[in-house]
Amino acid sequence: MIDEFHNHKEPDETFLPLSEEEYTLFYSIEMENFVDDITFYHKHCGKGRRLLELGCGEGRISRALTKSGRCTVGLDLSFSMLQKAYAQRHNPPFFLCMDMMEMAFSCQFDHIILPYNTLNLLRDRVAITSCLQQIHVLLSPGGSLLLQVYATNQQLLTSGNEKQFQFQMFSLPDSGGKLIKETLRSYDPHTESILLEERYRVRPTPGQGIKRDLAHTLYLASFSQKEWLSILENAGFTSLSLFGDYESNPLKDHTSPLLLIKAEKNKKDNKSPIT
Repeated sequence: MIDEFHNHKEPDETFLPLSEEEYTLFYSIEMENFVDDITFYHKHCGKGRRLLELGCGEGRISRALTKSGRCTVGLDLSFSMLQKAYAQRHNPPFFLCMDMMEMAFSCQFDHIILPYNTLNLLRDRVAITSCLQQIHVLLSPGGSLLLQVYATNQQLLTSGNEKQFQFQMFSLPDSGGKLIKETLRSYDPHTESILLEERYRVRPTPGQGIKRDLAHTLYLASFSQKEWLSILENAGFTSLSLFGDYESNPLKDHTSPLLLIKAEKNKKDNKSPIT
């Protein structure tokens, strides 16, 4: 009875570092059934055949767009994510391990996609602008950039050092039990960045595994909607369409942290791709 009690008790409030492989697994569990944004990218990619997705992860979006007959390239820095992408391939996109700050292509693309707040990961204006300038060069004349960014809202600005807390619960696929994800978010006005702590509490079915608490911390660039548009314009994009949801309804809530943008490249602008 004593051993059984110890197997069921909660672990101490200590979070171990989250490995890349564990994060890939948890990300897959979290995003497995999320398809809302795919509708947005399908619609705005139109008839363009050559697509590039930056921060493709395990290929959730790239695979969906490839099924429509497009030639899609997915780019990511995580070997673990890319291994999972290839393991799931059916009529696969091309997946490459490449830094979106140092892209090297000899071709141009009709559309380039930056989904799910990927651009926020670059943390500061200089890095973000550099990435966007490379994207501008890699787009065909008349091509478009489609992106989702997290925009700083008033609630976050006025929260001070107070952390915003959210949690989600998912089913563990193999051992049974639950995966509890806790998200703590705070804003630093001096660096215009968000401190994001993601905690994962693994709670298998009794007798099917060990309870574990894991966590990692991310620093994300966070600008207002107006500032994001200014950064895009400085990178050479002149025609910007703003959407407030994945159904492509025009943006009406200028306090929403969800910002979807379609930025077009001037048809007369035909710089050579980076090699």
